Amino acid sequence: MLFLREIYLIATNSFREAIRDKILYVVLIAAVGLAAFSVMLGEWSVFDREFVVKSITVSIISISGLFIALFAGVGQVQKEIQKKTIHTLLAKPVSRAAFLVGKYIGLLAIIAVHVTLLSLTLFFVLWTIDGTISVPLVQACYLVFWELAIVLAFAVLFSTYSSALISSVFSFGIYVIGHLGDQILKEVYFVYRMSEEGSFLHENGQLVYNIAKAIHYTLPNLFKFNASMQAAHSMTLESAYLFWNSLYAFGYSGLVLCLAALLFRNKDFV
Repeated sequence: MLFLREIYLIATNSFREAIRDKILYVVLIAAVGLAAFSVMLGEWSVFDREFVVKSITVSIISISGLFIALFAGVGQVQKEIQKKTIHTLLAKPVSRAAFLVGKYIGLLAIIAVHVTLLSLTLFFVLWTIDGTISVPLVQACYLVFWELAIVLAFAVLFSTYSSALISSVFSFGIYVIGHLGDQILKEVYFVYRMSEEGSFLHENGQLVYNIAKAIHYTLPNLFKFNASMQAAHSMTLESAYLFWNSLYAFGYSGLVLCLAALLFRNKDFV
């Protein structure tokens, strides 16, 4: 119970700190920009207006949430370390694991607010252009939240042992590789199959492919959380798909936080 109370207090403080850091103002600006951009995009596009608004803006919600996960997830942990306030927190005493989990939950709440506000903005834009607010659209926004939950966990992990810049770059790399992993694996296999017999690529292609495959299955597959096209085409996802992806994101984030706690436990603060 004490551990849960510590998490709650840290999470509440992290949420308030994010508000003081004007992160929600960035969210509101992004919401207004999203609405304006969606309207203009629909006006200029030669394709169906509703299709364009749905397919593009779901991706915008994901990308804007990515930057919140990067700057907030990395920034809050690094700020505690650089300003030496981490010493005060851990001397109370607050366990290091509770500190990290609390930070994560508090920032995850900010991301939940971000996804909710921008989703409501998207719904409002669709309403103004007589578009359809469908179940697939809600499902796509829901999956964006879980996608960002994984990225945030990595941001917290990297911030425990790297500088803010390196942590942000690594976390961004996880986002990119997570979305392009399937395509990269296919390209590696294609190059291997098309290489000339006797060449270096042909002789070592299977090894390279196996390494790429291992990396692909070790890193998170974020592409499965991208349902923007399903939302645009009003294709409802199965409940089992949502459940297993939610469970995947929850479990993967938990494993990353456990690794972060292990690294953070042995970290010396000077």
